[in-house]
Amino acid sequence: MKFDSSIVVRCLNENHNIQKLLPILLSQKSQNFEIIFVDSGSTDGTLETIEEYVNKNSNISLFHIKKNEFTFGKSLNIGFSKANSQLIISLSAHCFPTSNNWLDDMINPFSNSNIGIVYGKQSPHEKTRFSEGSVQNKWFSGKSMIKKDIFLNNGNAAYRKTIWEQIKFDESLTGLEDIYFGLEASKSGWDLYYSNEANVEHLHEENYKTIRNRYRREAEALKVIFHDHKIDARENASSFNACIKGFLRGIIYDMKNKKLSPLPYRDILSIIFYRFNQYLGTYQGFNKVLEKNKLTDLYFYPPRQ
Repeated sequence: MKFDSSIVVRCLNENHNIQKLLPILLSQKSQNFEIIFVDSGSTDGTLETIEEYVNKNSNISLFHIKKNEFTFGKSLNIGFSKANSQLIISLSAHCFPTSNNWLDDMINPFSNSNIGIVYGKQSPHEKTRFSEGSVQNKWFSGKSMIKKDIFLNNGNAAYRKTIWEQIKFDESLTGLEDIYFGLEASKSGWDLYYSNEANVEHLHEENYKTIRNRYRREAEALKVIFHDHKIDARENASSFNACIKGFLRGIIYDMKNKKLSPLPYRDILSIIFYRFNQYLGTYQGFNKVLEKNKLTDLYFYPPRQ
């Protein structure tokens, strides 16, 4: 069966979030779409919830990837390969569309034949840490437009399948597979579009160790991106002084804006702990080589709480 669009959702122990997400997706105004779940070993009831929906909805399917084979790129490649449409959306299981027009807002920009990738806005969920919300508000802002700088996030992004068939997501990266893909697509002449209207609430419920690990694996990936695309910012981004400056800038930025935010963890200690782990992880990712046998458990399956 052919669909106008396919939504690929990666998940691991996201039962509570899946129960919230699926009704939102099924209430979208645009109805000719499919939902493809790629699970990497859930044990919390996620699989049972999805299977209940699969049994009742012909446009929902479930596929699996083994934990020891998981990378972000590989799980996406599995999901994209199962898609029965030419427009594929990557959506995190903990990203909740804020409108029943979300899907239309994601796919409408593709009416411009030169747009190859669309990424949507991500607003912080009410339970997201304040400093995490600061990062999201900084990254996802401004009006809808074609972007010249290559930034996107697979928590809420859409691709032409024809481009994915040519490029594929890099399965070796520990993160930022979306950025790498965007750079490759841009080299091939495709435009990248930011949709402020295609908004989701992105829920981050992470402890400080998990936050540090996330920034560490992204810095590991950034080293590869800098090398492969001959970007000369590596030394400045990876230096101890650069991380200290980033840490201080982050604290100052958060302190200036905390009164305007309803998010939790706005006290000075929470801000310091978040920014410390953000830049400690960044420094470690650039400067310390992780033993390969520790990579899967540490980067992809860290304890969330």
